[in-house]
Amino acid sequence: MSTTIRATSKAELLGRIEHGYVASRAVLDSLPADRFALRLAAGWTLKDVLAHLGAWEEICVDRIARLRAGEWRPYNDADTDARNEEIVAATRDVDPPELLRRWGDAHAKVLELVASLTEEELADERFVTAIAADTYEHYPDHFADLGAAVRTSKDLALAVNAGWVPFRLALMSLGHSGLDARTPAGWTYTDLAAHTAAWEDLAARRLAEMRASGGTVFPKSGVDADEFNARVVARTKGRDSRDILRELDDAHRALVVEIEKLPDDYLVRNDSWVNAMVAGNSYGHYAEHHTELFSAVPKRPREVLERMREGWRPFRGALSRVGLRPLSQTTTAGWSAKALLSHLSYWLESLEALLPERLAGRRGPVPNVQAENDREQAAATGRSARDVVKRLDEAYRRLVGIVTALPADRDLHFMAVRLIAGESYGHFAEHLAEIDALLPKTTAGVLERFDQTWTTFRGAIRERGRARLMERTPSGWSYRDMCAHAANWLQIGVQELESGDVRAWTTESIQAENDRAVDAHRLVGPEAMLDELDTSQVRMRETLAAISDERIRDARVFAIAAFYTYLHWEEHLHEDLGVSL
Repeated sequence: MSTTIRATSKAELLGRIEHGYVASRAVLDSLPADRFALRLAAGWTLKDVLAHLGAWEEICVDRIARLRAGEWRPYNDADTDARNEEIVAATRDVDPPELLRRWGDAHAKVLELVASLTEEELADERFVTAIAADTYEHYPDHFADLGAAVRTSKDLALAVNAGWVPFRLALMSLGHSGLDARTPAGWTYTDLAAHTAAWEDLAARRLAEMRASGGTVFPKSGVDADEFNARVVARTKGRDSRDILRELDDAHRALVVEIEKLPDDYLVRNDSWVNAMVAGNSYGHYAEHHTELFSAVPKRPREVLERMREGWRPFRGALSRVGLRPLSQTTTAGWSAKALLSHLSYWLESLEALLPERLAGRRGPVPNVQAENDREQAAATGRSARDVVKRLDEAYRRLVGIVTALPADRDLHFMAVRLIAGESYGHFAEHLAEIDALLPKTTAGVLERFDQTWTTFRGAIRERGRARLMERTPSGWSYRDMCAHAANWLQIGVQELESGDVRAWTTESIQAENDRAVDAHRLVGPEAMLDELDTSQVRMRETLAAISDERIRDARVFAIAAFYTYLHWEEHLHEDLGVSL
């Protein structure tokens, strides 16, 4: 066993490799096809540089295989020059997309290689030297070439967004609990998001200052990086991760807007200050945290299911508290809540067809998102609120079944994870605030829902008349039994609100209470039953009216105020009284 102290860990190696590779790919993946014919200062074209980068990673894999076989010969300058000439000649007729694919394949093999290194190999400086020379020490040699290929503000904005998309989707895929988890560096992933937002915000302000000067002033950051980062983490403590992600999205949009405002010639001023500053605070920065972030991305179906359930519970819970009547209202986003839920359902349903391609690591067909959203929004108008909610529940259950059926012992490709996250738990989190906004926040708001639903509920009972109260409802009990059941829950609600003793109800205890209430009213006549229902309603309303706005926002108080009254009546409007909401 080697007693040499290991100088480099696998995590450190991977972090360094991915930093340079991911940043370089953000530029190369975003450039227009004709840019690869650009002749650079060193005489190569950009396509030659791309071929060169990929080929040396292929060489790296071969060198390590030879080293493991006992063969080791460092390259000298003549060897390197000869190999470079061979690479350029061999790829002269190969198109850039194919070269990008080859580099991606070679890079994946390098990552597998690093993961396979033993403790002894990590301690052998020849292994690390060979890997470094063809990866993280090599990429910076060509940063100037990539920078020279970014010639317009649009190019720069596209490069920023090419790096942003996987970074932001990876954050989204973590889910709420994942964002609160600790990174290998010791902070939380929410801290990481806030940290990224702060540096993008600073970059946007520096660009604005430079642009305001007419491209003559190139402002320094004006901050000590360690102190700046510490302040960001301190400011983040205790804040909701959803707020931090919104802050991140706002900062990113502001940076892209500032980039797009720049005249193209500003990019070459002051030794390409704009390119370097933006790269360091956007796609280069995302790449710096790539390994740290992607190490936390859920990979197995079980992990993805945990995130799905974690995201579904608060969204579905909020929707249950809202009920059906408000779903025709316009949300804070400008469409109806029914349209929002139809939109969510459609994209959950779309996963079944899109997932096979994503599981194979391919993007597959790209849907016309806006057209589908517009279609669902228009169709929602003619759907009942209950049907819209039922469709959402069924779409979610269907997705749970699909993910559950995936091989439990096999990692999911990130293309699949980001699709599932984006159309399920990440999507729920995105729209949760719109549903939350429909909830009444004051006693007056609760009483308004109470009165509206009571008027409809009591009116539907009145249409049956006292003579029909003994008839069977579609649910199987009599209308009188339904009234007894409703009156009983109003009475229980008043008792719990007045005493403060809120029972922990279970499915079994609820059913037992329902049976008891029906049995207790078996000898009560229809007229007396209606009188008791009306009296119970008046008593509950008086009790609610006396509750302060602060107390009505208590989760337990709100649950009684809503679920024992208007949300309860909505259930029976559909199931027993044939009223569609």
